[in-house]
Amino acid sequence: SEANFIQIKGPSLLSMWVGKSEEGVRKIFERARQVSPCVIFFDEIDSLAGKRGEGYGGSSKVTENVLNQLLSEMDGIEDLKNVIVIGATNRPDILDPALMRPGRFDRIVYVSVPNKKGREKILEIHTKNMEKNKVLDKSVNLKKLAEETEGYTGADIEALVREAGMLALRKNINAKKVMKEHFDKAMEKVLPSVSKNDQQRYQQIESKYLKSAKAALADASASYTG
Repeated sequence: SEANFIQIKGPSLLSMWVGKSEEGVRKIFERARQVSPCVIFFDEIDSLAGKRGEGYGGSSKVTENVLNQLLSEMDGIEDLKNVIVIGATNRPDILDPALMRPGRFDRIVYVSVPNKKGREKILEIHTKNMEKNKVLDKSVNLKKLAEETEGYTGADIEALVREAGMLALRKNINAKKVMKEHFDKAMEKVLPSVSKNDQQRYQQIESKYLKSAKAALADASASYTG
């Protein structure tokens, strides 16, 4: 896209000093405007934009102030020209509804766990060095392993491959092969981090926000036509 990219870790913006967190948000958007076209990416945005009025203590007040500042920057008096804001979270259910309105985060993209083909590709990536060094035994069939790892995320698969290698070394420090039995034992320790219930919940949240976004756009279109 030939655009500048600013990556922000949500919790890193929070400060114990009054006004510092809001100042951090202002500076991010200032810099983005100066170097536009620009993409701002907020990782773990739920740490900054939780539902207002549901927390307790001073930390809740800080996050509410940060959220208010974020809302005003994204959809305030000063337009964001050539600046795209993206947020990532695994807890969309706790985000403040104001953040999901048109003009702010108005497009929801659910990134699901990888399918069988995707898992096989991820396994190929993480066992690449094993195959290069001829450490991966012929008993390890990546296609079959991809079938057995349903529900595993990319991080889960990485941990699985690493654990299998560690098990081979624990059994024999001079081990020259990582075998299928090592992967089987590793799967007993490394379990999928996203259950089917979690996947269904995420899909329901996505469809809910898509419906509300479509309804809001339809209302806005009707008002404009009227």
